[in-house]
Amino acid sequence: MPESKQNFPKTITADFEYTFKVSADGLYAITINARCRSIAQTGASNDEDLRVEIAGRQFRELPPIDKVQYYNIPPAWNGTELKGLTKTIVFILRLAAGDWRLKLTPRGEAVIERQPAIHLIANLAVVEFKPDTQAEDGDRRPWYTFVLVGLPLQSVSADVSVGWHWWDGDDVKLVIDGAIQKNSESRFHRGWLWSASLWQLFGDKREQKRIEVNLQRGLHYIEFGADRTPTLHAVSLDLGAGGAKRTPTREDPKWTGNNFADDSDQMILARMIFGEARSASNKARAGVGWTARNRLTIGGWRGRIYREVILKNSQYSAFNQGDPNRLLVEDPLRAENLIDKQAWLDCYDLAGQIIAGEVDDPTNGATNYYDQSITAPSWATKENFIIKIDTIFFHRL
Repeated sequence: MPESKQNFPKTITADFEYTFKVSADGLYAITINARCRSIAQTGASNDEDLRVEIAGRQFRELPPIDKVQYYNIPPAWNGTELKGLTKTIVFILRLAAGDWRLKLTPRGEAVIERQPAIHLIANLAVVEFKPDTQAEDGDRRPWYTFVLVGLPLQSVSADVSVGWHWWDGDDVKLVIDGAIQKNSESRFHRGWLWSASLWQLFGDKREQKRIEVNLQRGLHYIEFGADRTPTLHAVSLDLGAGGAKRTPTREDPKWTGNNFADDSDQMILARMIFGEARSASNKARAGVGWTARNRLTIGGWRGRIYREVILKNSQYSAFNQGDPNRLLVEDPLRAENLIDKQAWLDCYDLAGQIIAGEVDDPTNGATNYYDQSITAPSWATKENFIIKIDTIFFHRL
């Protein structure tokens, strides 16, 4: 439940924080409704945009590119596209019992239509929503987005009604992780999975369609776009058996044995920092963690997501089979001592801060490092050396 009641609709021009509490660990849906206007509507020098952070986590484009996008992405509100109309975003993620925070950051001005809704999801295999919502009248624009955080996705089903207007009809587009789902039944509206026709002058057409995708656990964006005034009756997201599977948490970080595929970005980065630098100072830990983020930003062979960057062969030795730190990476609390427990909690929190950009990079762009206890690797040269923190030499390759 929210800590305090707010008055909505609410117009914001600066960061707006919304705190809430959940009483039990579980899978939750967080629903946010907001609207932004285009430059033509505001008369200002820029469009209005809005982005959201959940517990310090920022969302970006998929797959990641060199220039990070925070506003022109599915889990955000873009005034150029919306032109003052409402968009609903539903974040589906696991939360531990306790206090949580949403932060909504506008560029210019934005309107939050109603109080964010937080509810516990009972069915962990098939997540169902019944909005029964008709779109505001408008041309081709975003309408509903579902964001799966650290979850698999087997299929998407939706129940939609479309009708015909004079000289135009309703249409609904479905985009899953950037891939437009094609309408094989229409010659002229292939990019709109539900599409009205001229022959519907005397009533709406209601259809339920199912798309099989079989996506592994991770971050997924399911977008519904609207043209004119279609109605979205229901959406069903089939997570399969993976939806009910245990997910490692800050308090219970033991891996599931599935090559860390069940880890969130924060969890896999925390394991890396803990395995590589748990005995170092917080500044050195931050430097180690930032090397993964810097590699992610550079992209290319290094990987598109944290898991790929960190698990790439012969990169972070704590993950190597046979390495003495491997067992602690798999289960950070296995030693059952207070020193390791506190180090783990600190590493986990630091990982979240690095991902959110709340901690500066003390290395100014390092991608590699080594400890002075070993012989300098061949790639470590004077030209690519940046800084030494504690006993760790940081380099940018």
